[in-house]
Amino acid sequence: MKKPTSMLLEANFDINQIGETLEWKFSRKDGDGNPVTGRYAGAIYFTMGELVRIKVRAGGYEQIESFKVLDCSLITRPQIVCIAPGQLAVYASASPFDGVAGACVAIAPDQFGPGHAHASEEEGRKYHTISRKWDNFLTVGKDTGRWEVSFVLTVEITRCSGKQETRVFAFDPEGVVGAGVTPPDMAEGGDGIACMPEGEVIGSLPA
Repeated sequence: MKKPTSMLLEANFDINQIGETLEWKFSRKDGDGNPVTGRYAGAIYFTMGELVRIKVRAGGYEQIESFKVLDCSLITRPQIVCIAPGQLAVYASASPFDGVAGACVAIAPDQFGPGHAHASEEEGRKYHTISRKWDNFLTVGKDTGRWEVSFVLTVEITRCSGKQETRVFAFDPEGVVGAGVTPPDMAEGGDGIACMPEGEVIGSLPA
């Protein structure tokens, strides 16, 4: 039996950043999870049966004592997969993940492992990071569809001075329904029915 692929969501933030936006990346060992070329360019492409893991990283030019995850949510907003004249639109299921009934997955904070510290040189300055990995995973189910994917993270940062602060970070792209879904009045030719190609399980995100 073929071993399922594993997708890693990396969510990074700087302890001194002004904005709330996380730097994010989806990657897998057998290739890029959010390709910039080809059929799935501009989308997060999940494969059925895939194991989705999460790693959170805090960084800063000043050394960090620690950070703690207070809450973490992965939200999947279903998009239209089929639309036809005189009929109701058909949407993807609430979640692409097995065993998840709703659109919001709450990741238990106590399931993030101990922090791993690292320092690297950036432009002649040391950049300090601490990363924590979720000790569990989500499994991509067999339902095809498209979803906009959002990720919200609340952390407690402890600086070396002892000062603590709570920050909320997120990536929440405003996307369009992915390629392959066209409203009937914009379709060229055919019977005016627009459906998503079979066999795709993806989360639609702009590049």
